[in-house]
Amino acid sequence: MADLLQILKGTSGTVTETFEIDGAPINVDAGLPTLAISRPDATAYTPLPTVLDTWAGPPARTTGQYRCVLPRQLECTWLDYELTGTIGGQPQTLGGRVEWLGATLFNISAMRALKVAGSKPFESTTTWPDAKLHEARAATLILAFSPVPRFARETVDGDGLWSVVLPHLKCHDLLSVTVNGVAQSVGSYTLRRSGILEATSGYVASGTFTAGRQNVVVEYVHGEPRVMGNGGHMAMMFAAADLDPSGFSNGATVTTPDGVSYTYEPSETGRGGVERPTGIRIVDRWLRRWGQAAGWAA
Repeated sequence: MADLLQILKGTSGTVTETFEIDGAPINVDAGLPTLAISRPDATAYTPLPTVLDTWAGPPARTTGQYRCVLPRQLECTWLDYELTGTIGGQPQTLGGRVEWLGATLFNISAMRALKVAGSKPFESTTTWPDAKLHEARAATLILAFSPVPRFARETVDGDGLWSVVLPHLKCHDLLSVTVNGVAQSVGSYTLRRSGILEATSGYVASGTFTAGRQNVVVEYVHGEPRVMGNGGHMAMMFAAADLDPSGFSNGATVTTPDGVSYTYEPSETGRGGVERPTGIRIVDRWLRRWGQAAGWAA
C-alpha cells in the first residue's frame, strides 16, 4: 500500500501490506507477521489490532497479503506501523503511516467517477488500485499551507524569549507543549494562526521558552477548518493530471461526479517567468486565492 494513508478522523483505517521477494508476492514462513504501532511521540500504541491473513473481498486476499484495521481516532493525529514476517528464515519488515485528517479533499470513489474528455480514466481498480489513488490524494496536500486540518509535531529550539516560530500556517488547535522533557499546561500558551507560539497568562505575554537545542516539542493542528470553495474539485483535477498527464490536452473537459465541468488550460506564467505550482490554470487560481489568505502566494 502507500507509505502514507490519509483518512477522515472518526473513522477506522484498513492497512494491507504485501510481502515480496524479487518482486514476487510470497507468504511468510509460518503463522502471521507481528505488528508494532507507535504514536507521534514514539511511544507504543495499544491495544494492537489483530493481523489477518483472510478476509472477504472484493478484492479477495492474494498471496503475501496481510491486513490489520486501525481503530478510529477522534482527533487529527498519525500512527506509524510496522509488519515484520520471516521469509526463508530472514526477517522482512514493511511499514508506513496512517494519518487522520480533519477533512478529506475528495473520496477515492469520486476520483474513480471523474470524467476527463468524456471517459473515466481511473475507473479500473486493476490499472489504478486504491493505493495509487491514495498516494495521489496525499500529494495534493504538499503545499505551503494545508487546505484541510492536519496534525503536526514539531521540535524547535528554545531561545530564552517569550515565543517560538512553528513551520506551518493556519494553526488553530494547540494539543501539547513539552519543554526540556517536561509536559506543560497548554493554557499557558497562545498559538497564532501564523505559527507563532507565545508563552502567555491572562491574555498577555508571560514567561519564556528555556534556552536550549531542540528542547521544545509542540503538537498542534494546522490547516483550513474545512475545504474552501471548490477545493475538492481542484484537488481531483490536480491529482488526475499528475497520475495520467497524457489524458490532458488544452481545452479538455473535466467533469466531477456531481456534474460540474471545468476546462483544462495550462497555467499562465507568473511574474519574472516564475512557473505556477501545478501548471493548471484553474487550480493555480484557486491556490492563489486561498494561499494568499494564508500569507502565501502561489
